[in-house]
Amino acid sequence: MENKGFFITAWLCFYNLVIKNSVTYRCLLGLYNGISRSWQNSCITNLFRKQFLTEETAADSLWGKICFSPFLLLEKIGTAFGEKLISQKEKSLVVRFFKFFLHNSLALNLRFLGVFIFCGALSDLIVSLVLGQGLLLSVLAIILGLFLYLFDFNLTTAFKGSRVVKLLENCLDAKFNFDFFYITKCEGKSRLTSAVVLGVITGLICGAVSPVLALLFVLGLLFFCLVLYKVEFGVFVTVFLAPLVPTMVLVGLSLFCLFSLIVKYLTTKKFAWRLEGCGLMIITMLLIYLVAALTSFAPFKSVQIWLVYFAFMIFYFVLINTIKTKNQLFNILKVFVLSGGIVCLYGLLQYIFGWNVNQAWMDEEMFEDIKMRIYSTLENPNVLGEYILLVLPVCISLMWTSKKVLSKIVYAGLSGLLGIALILTFSRGCWLGIMASASVFVTFVCGKLWGLALIAIPILPMVLPQSIINRFSSIGDMKDSSTSYRVYIWMGTLLMLKDFWLSGIGPGTEAFTQVYPFYSYSAIVAPHSHNLFLQVLVESGILGIFAFVLLIILFMKNSISGYLAFGKGNPLSVVIVGIASGIIGFLVQGLFDNCFYNYRVFMIFFSVIALGIAASKIAKTESQKTEVSQNA
Repeated sequence: MENKGFFITAWLCFYNLVIKNSVTYRCLLGLYNGISRSWQNSCITNLFRKQFLTEETAADSLWGKICFSPFLLLEKIGTAFGEKLISQKEKSLVVRFFKFFLHNSLALNLRFLGVFIFCGALSDLIVSLVLGQGLLLSVLAIILGLFLYLFDFNLTTAFKGSRVVKLLENCLDAKFNFDFFYITKCEGKSRLTSAVVLGVITGLICGAVSPVLALLFVLGLLFFCLVLYKVEFGVFVTVFLAPLVPTMVLVGLSLFCLFSLIVKYLTTKKFAWRLEGCGLMIITMLLIYLVAALTSFAPFKSVQIWLVYFAFMIFYFVLINTIKTKNQLFNILKVFVLSGGIVCLYGLLQYIFGWNVNQAWMDEEMFEDIKMRIYSTLENPNVLGEYILLVLPVCISLMWTSKKVLSKIVYAGLSGLLGIALILTFSRGCWLGIMASASVFVTFVCGKLWGLALIAIPILPMVLPQSIINRFSSIGDMKDSSTSYRVYIWMGTLLMLKDFWLSGIGPGTEAFTQVYPFYSYSAIVAPHSHNLFLQVLVESGILGIFAFVLLIILFMKNSISGYLAFGKGNPLSVVIVGIASGIIGFLVQGLFDNCFYNYRVFMIFFSVIALGIAASKIAKTESQKTEVSQNA
């Protein structure tokens, strides 16, 4: 018999003996069955049952061929020149030079590092003698380089099986692979040529400019080589840094990952682009936004914003063409969650120590007891809440599917951290969003928890702080300045749409602020419509909102089919529900705010969409393999 633990066993006993036989449970079960039958026969459910814009139909349709023409062009180039490019890559001395640098760096080969440090320090010493600078550090580095040269040993292999690595594996429920470098590239004398050349260049930069720039040169070169070698590494880094770095850095990372994927396609045999319905809708949205930007009331700024949109939306194709295995999927989700944990930890420390306190989002007249709303690295409490809505359900799904007790505790702790941070944003729309996410997650992962919810919900008002209760109960109260502000903006935006519903006014706050004042109520000044769906409509017109809604429908349709590939209980099914519930919660918040106002959250949203599509595809593939093995 499976050991479920004391608390789960106790709950199941209480559920079977008390709740299941109660009149309340039977009434709720009858209500549920009635709603379920109505839902099964509804037009919405029938819409999701229909087969449309599948991978084949999307790619084979006329519009699909037009939208996917850049990928089809790359396929023709790959067919015509692929073999030649692969041959040239294998023969290239430059490629070989950088391969030596990359693999010896990954292996932490001590002899290679010794030559690199020695040559760099010697170059720095010569420059220092010419310029009359300090010599001590250069001399010490020369001695260190000579010492390391004595040992031709790959230090990375020493970490394999170490206690620290095992602890991390248990904490994250992951398996680290230390076979990411070619051992043949870490042998012989020819590899040391790259150490000499790069060491000399680094030393000259260090002596002539600064040690910091020299370090950035080495790290930048290593990152460049590593992303070209493994696109997955660039994808993982981009997803991890998305909420932590400035927008333009994220744009550069996204485009570099795209470039690396194209290089991989052209120099790898049997690489096929994954092109499907959601991708078709994303390119359609990009084209619609391009037209809207060119005809915008602020065309220069709108085109700049479109370029940012392009970088972030095209990253969708990088993700779905990179994440193709279950192991890759779970690894990138763990990276996504760890990044969210860092963001929320900083937000919590911000609340405890009062770092960078900004009162711009506080209604001090109505909520005197709320002294601070955290925003962490995302500059706005609502934006932080929107980000957490995408991360928290994924974190809970990882906790749910973890096989090790320690990893369950770690992901439970991260979930608690994310939940506390969400509460401290005091974003009411995000609170409603997480309730919607929780409803979906519980329904499709463990419906029995609804019985626990029926017990917990009446108790919550007794244990929650009064500030949270006051904030939540103010939803819809027009005395609240935030609520009345939004309602007036929605009224003005709807009035504006009477004139611009067809073409939109163009993306960005500059276009909006040029047109909106002519339609505003009560002289309200606003940078956007404070509603995601209204904002997409007002920026891109009726075609833009149609493409966006169809994208969401296709995403949900794929999520449902991926979930049904294994059904309730399978780790892939749980993860798919976690991703989909996060998107649902995000869209609920979108009813009260323009969630695309922050470009990094915009990028993360489309990345989560891509991860959901990748998860569904992986689930279907795994299910087919299981059926084949069972029938064999």
